[in-house]
Formats: sequence, C-alpha cells, structure tokens
Amino acid sequence: MNLLVVGDVHGCHYTFKNLVKAHWNPENEFLIQLGDFINKGPHSAKVIRFALKLMNKYPYLVYFLRGNHEHMFLDSLRSGSFNVINRETFNQVKAHPKLELNKVKNWIKSLPIKWENKNVLITHAGVSRTSIDPFNPYSDHNVLINREPLKLMQKLQIAGHVVQPLGKPTYVPRENAWHIDTGAYLGMKLSAVRISYTGQLLQIITVDTDPRDLPQSAANTTLSTNDSLKFF
Repeated sequence: MNLLVVGDVHGCHYTFKNLVKAHWNPENEFLIQLGDFINKGPHSAKVIRFALKLMNKYPYLVYFLRGNHEHMFLDSLRSGSFNVINRETFNQVKAHPKLELNKVKNWIKSLPIKWENKNVLITHAGVSRTSIDPFNPYSDHNVLINREPLKLMQKLQIAGHVVQPLGKPTYVPRENAWHIDTGAYLGMKLSAVRISYTGQLLQIITVDTDPRDLPQSAANTTLSTNDSLKFF
C-alpha cells in the first residue's frame, strides 16, 4: 500500500475535496492528513464533516493527525476561552446541521499526533534536533509546534506547519524530510506527496486553492443539504 500524505488544509474544504477526488486511490493507498485541517480558512466545519465521512467509509485507510490548531481548539473548548480563529471554528461547528460539538471534540481528542511504520514518520511539525520529548504536546519544540530544523533519522520524515516559500513541497536532504505545507489558506496551493510504504517518493501533487476557499468568498458560500451529504 502506498501513502498519500496531504499537507495543511486549514479550512479549505473545496480544495481538499478536489485533491482527494482527483488524486486519492483507496484501492491501493492510505490517505493521511498531517494536521491543521481547521482554522484560518473559511470552511473548517465542512472539512470536519468531510473528514468524518471519509473515515466512516474507509475506516482502515484514512488517518487524520492532530496539528497545533486542533490542539489549540481543544484547549479552547476545555477552558471556554476562545481567540478569534477558534471562535469562528466553534461557531461553524455549532451551526452545522450534521455536526455535534461534543462528538467533534471527542473525535479531535482521539486523533494521534503521529503515523509511522518502520520506514516513514509523519507528524504535523516534525521531530526537532533539540527536542527532548517530541511527542509530548506540552514540551518544547514538540511535533505539533516545532519550527526548528528536523532531526536526521533512519526514517523519512514528512511534516507540514511551515509554509514553503516557493509554494511547493520541499525535500531537505540533511533532514531526510519532506515539508509539504504550501499555504492553501493563503490562496497558494494544497500539496500532497505520494510515498511508497518503504519511503520512496512516487509523486508530488499540488492543486490550486479553490476560489470558494478564499476568505472573501466565504460569505457568498452557503451550506446546502446536497453538499453536506455528498462524499466527493
């Protein structure tokens, strides 16, 4: 089985849906989204709904990881204190006719912070060279928030979190790592890499941000029953 690893979606529902529809083959590969699928872009609740539908239909093939924005959203739900970004996602989830806030909270809480096999390690922000406890979400430079250079490992690392300045996935040999956040919410690209189970690059995929995912178009995009129920 190959791996199709998708970078930071950040509420770009239509862009994410376009990529999945055009490029994912569930007959022979896993779909792994490496976190930060909510916030910043205009359609976080729709992304959550689409994610849940994918996981329900393909329970052993689809994986969503927790990023720093999902972690911050959980912290806001626990504390009742919201910044502007998390408040917008909260309001969208509350208003969505097919989502229940408590179930969304429990689902996000259950999301892992890594996916790995003996050849590949996928996290939101990567394992830092200096992190002592990288998989503790409250430690310094952990895999949800790290912005330092990555540790060279025997495994290939795949990470997002830091927008790549050229708008395309970047391979860093000294880290043996792919960085695949290409700024979908900024109107740039949503990217993915297709990797073999042993860590060989098979394909780099980029799709343009769908105009409906640009912030100025959000007010003109309404949720229809058909859209919320259609898979692709």
